[in-house]
Amino acid sequence: MILPMFQSNERVSQVTNEEKLAQVLQAIQGVGEVKVYFYYGDLEVAQDDNKLFSQYFRGTDQQKTTVTGILVVAQGASDIFMKNEIRTVISQMMQLPIHRIVIVPMENKEEQ
Repeated sequence: MILPMFQSNERVSQVTNEEKLAQVLQAIQGVGEVKVYFYYGDLEVAQDDNKLFSQYFRGTDQQKTTVTGILVVAQGASDIFMKNEIRTVISQMMQLPIHRIVIVPMENKEEQ
């Protein structure tokens, strides 16, 4: 646990992995505004009864969550080339198969 050396009125915000990925994608020319949502698959549960028993008393959890899918809503996703570029970047960065990445265009609120 990290304790702050001093207190300040500034709010220290922790950036989530979704926000980090969104920032990276927004840096790509033509992508525009981006919102990213991760889907976490089922938890892997340890089958060893001794481990489960010891986890109960230690209060620790050996379960792991992994990202099994990603939804990206991006302004530039209406362009098929940009959509494929976003999908390729995410697939390589997150080590996910392309079929696990869904990319949809962001609604243009100016048209309403």
